[in-house]
Amino acid sequence: MADSPVVHSSSERIARVIFEHASRISRQNDISTLVVLTADLARDLIGAERCSLWLVDEKTGELWTRVAHGTGEIRIPRGVGIVGACLAQGEPIIVNDVHSDSRFFSGVDDSRGYQTHSVACVPLQTEKGIIGALQLLNRATNTFSAEDAELLRFTALYAGSAIQAELLRQETEAARLLRHELNIAAEVQSKLFPQIVDSLDGLECTGFCRPAKFVSGDYYDFLKLPAGEFALTLGDVSGKGLPAAMLMASIHMLLRSLLIRNPNEIARVVEDLNGAIQQSSSADRYSTLFCGVLNAARDKLTFVNAGHIAPVIVRGDGRIERPMEGDLPVGLLPEVTYQQHSINLCPGDLLVCVSDGVLEVQNASGEFVDIPIENILRENRTQTIEKIAESVFNSIQSYAAGAEQFDDITIVIVRIVPD
Repeated sequence: MADSPVVHSSSERIARVIFEHASRISRQNDISTLVVLTADLARDLIGAERCSLWLVDEKTGELWTRVAHGTGEIRIPRGVGIVGACLAQGEPIIVNDVHSDSRFFSGVDDSRGYQTHSVACVPLQTEKGIIGALQLLNRATNTFSAEDAELLRFTALYAGSAIQAELLRQETEAARLLRHELNIAAEVQSKLFPQIVDSLDGLECTGFCRPAKFVSGDYYDFLKLPAGEFALTLGDVSGKGLPAAMLMASIHMLLRSLLIRNPNEIARVVEDLNGAIQQSSSADRYSTLFCGVLNAARDKLTFVNAGHIAPVIVRGDGRIERPMEGDLPVGLLPEVTYQQHSINLCPGDLLVCVSDGVLEVQNASGEFVDIPIENILRENRTQTIEKIAESVFNSIQSYAAGAEQFDDITIVIVRIVPD
């Protein structure tokens, strides 16, 4: 396989930053410090000189910096500057030459003796709406890009949740606060899952994840790639709760970045991911992973299976196929070589990926029951993909017979639309 030095170097840097900061953040109990660490993560993730975290002061109507690298607190009128425009629009803004943009407010530079050349700004979105923005100044190399904004979007979700948790901590008692913080974490995590996916030529897709606890160690993603391909992933992180969710979010961010950069070499992508987890995470943290890319013609799936449950291919006539090729989970051992495989698909075929929680269900007696997933899929294959996922979940509920959910339940279904 040909080397890709630039891709490899970039992915290693992003991986190192994500996992180094994730380790610090996961050990931090003080919310105020957590907010600062999140701003540091945003700066280092993109390779910017400075990061400022802006909030709205509802009493004065001003924007003020909760964190501002290299300077003290800054206050400006609401609506002023690029950060003001970002809050007003509720969308990321990238400006690589601020002096050619009329929205740029030079007053801060003039008073602080700093020279801003480029800006990337993303809103802080919480369940209460937009509360502020993350603003990056002067990328060390190259220019800010849409890809940078995508990475910052994930960081902004965590920054927003940390700030909201800080406000809640000031308002409520510790026991109730803990539940609120977990709810916030679960909501943030749910935003990492794909939202409505449309405009997929030749495809229908749906995903469903129900955590066993407040947050999930399962993750899935859909990603439209530049040349018309379509990537889907489903993984299952070892462990449960917040530690598993933190690793899940880190893998989610890094895998997206790797796939966008190198969609045609999935094996190399997974090898880079494996190396990143090995170098930057603890020995007991690993993840099974299925990662596949459908070509633009929608007749071929190229995939890597890193220790995950084999996918189910339901042909239009009801035949079942299970591609059993696979390798070790990511993060389990260093320097693992992964193999990519392919399978031909036809109009009307279903591709179904699930996590352990779908196949291994615990009943009220504590016994594990195997769910007949292939029969359920075959019998319901002509339904909408949402109905198929619902049928699988209803069967799980029936077999569990009211028992507490033992493991995260995740289902991903893609159908090749008939001609």
